[in-house]
Amino acid sequence: MGERTTGNLLFGEAYGRLTVGVDGMPAGLRAVTVPVRRTGEDRLPRDRRRRLRVREVDLVSAEPVGLFEPPPVLTDKDLLWVLRAERRSWNVVVRRFGAAADQVATELVRSGGVVLRREVNELLALGKSLHWRLTESWAQQAPERIVDLLGAREPQRARAELLARMQSVAELSVERGLLEQVPADAGLVVPEASRSGTRAWTAYEAAVRAAADWWELRAQGEKEVTLKQLAASALGGSKRWTPQQQAAFANLLGVEFEDAVHEEETDLRVKGPLSWCIGEVAADASIVQPWVGLPARSLHLLGQAACWAEGILVIENSDTFGAVCRRLPELTSRWLCVWGRGYVSDQLVALLDWLAPRPVAAWCDLDADGIAIVDGLTRKLGRPVQAVGMGVAEWHRGPYRKRVKDPEQEKARDRELAADLAGRVADDLRDLALAVAGTGESFEQENQYTSVLPHLPKLLAPLLPSIPARPTDVERTTT
Repeated sequence: MGERTTGNLLFGEAYGRLTVGVDGMPAGLRAVTVPVRRTGEDRLPRDRRRRLRVREVDLVSAEPVGLFEPPPVLTDKDLLWVLRAERRSWNVVVRRFGAAADQVATELVRSGGVVLRREVNELLALGKSLHWRLTESWAQQAPERIVDLLGAREPQRARAELLARMQSVAELSVERGLLEQVPADAGLVVPEASRSGTRAWTAYEAAVRAAADWWELRAQGEKEVTLKQLAASALGGSKRWTPQQQAAFANLLGVEFEDAVHEEETDLRVKGPLSWCIGEVAADASIVQPWVGLPARSLHLLGQAACWAEGILVIENSDTFGAVCRRLPELTSRWLCVWGRGYVSDQLVALLDWLAPRPVAAWCDLDADGIAIVDGLTRKLGRPVQAVGMGVAEWHRGPYRKRVKDPEQEKARDRELAADLAGRVADDLRDLALAVAGTGESFEQENQYTSVLPHLPKLLAPLLPSIPARPTDVERTTT
């Protein structure tokens, strides 16, 4: 019997797993696997003869690790290669490091950089390595660490290029003067009095380049600079801004980030107690049939909106959303039902933030991606999101999704994602994550039209306040 592992949530790659005793374990590492849930307890998987049934394990650090402490065995060039892919097959690792592959992998696991998947034979001894993946901590830091590594070899050249970029932008003349005063041998450091407000060179460089592009585009008569347009030119082709880059860029401009760049709106389909207008009524989600599409960002930034919903229900699939809108008027009279295109978009989060503190529930597919939606909403909103219709008993009943393209690869991907999620979610959702992690099977919510759909009002009722909410009008910036 293994012991339940815990750990720091930031670096808890073993959280939600059980330790497995296997032979051949390198020092400083431990093997963990996804447990099975029986009689309310987490247990190691066993066969009918009570023998351990573990065919693969993940090797993780046995000790607490730092935020980013690469092992000395890696050169900067090797570290750059490690960071450039979140997942590497073992054959690729061997081609890169040759006879040193095992040592490199062990050191990376020990430092908290990667999780190494290995086979286990019938004698519970470690078998061949299969692949590694970056830990969540390293994966989140990888983009900026890569920039650091690429620029760290020639700090004078990187600083000179940034100074040249600011040369033609009058609005950056003060910032340029501050950077010129940094001693040549100081390395890549941000000027002390920089308006950017950051101490990280990677965030500073991205913010300066973005600000230079932004001012030049505006000088050329571009009234609307889009998020991806600016990212493509200033972030080296990346479309993903980090929070540090956004904040530093906004500080240099002296305006809010959302006011400086435009992000194309994603329509959200809604049905329920909400209306929105600019000058005249534009949409009334309480009476339109079967639903209405609203521009997510404008909804909470412009005009006047009134919402008298008591709660919000997020539905993953469009067909299921339509079924709820058509079949359950008693539900949509009290709950605002939202379809956000099946993922956690910034627009969806902004809408839910605006409607706080109403309770938020989510009904998604009973699979790794569905669990990820609930987890993503919970983390981005900073408050609980209640999963409904997503119990492990429903999942066990099937039928499971028929996979066509590459069934085994898709199942392996879902097993890995569900195993990671099992360490972050709780209660019934955690049981579902552990079940999916065991098989990789997916159960779509369209199969719940008879078992869950008619009962949604009853399932959601406990989440509502005891006293019905009064209609509330919320006025935003008018045009």
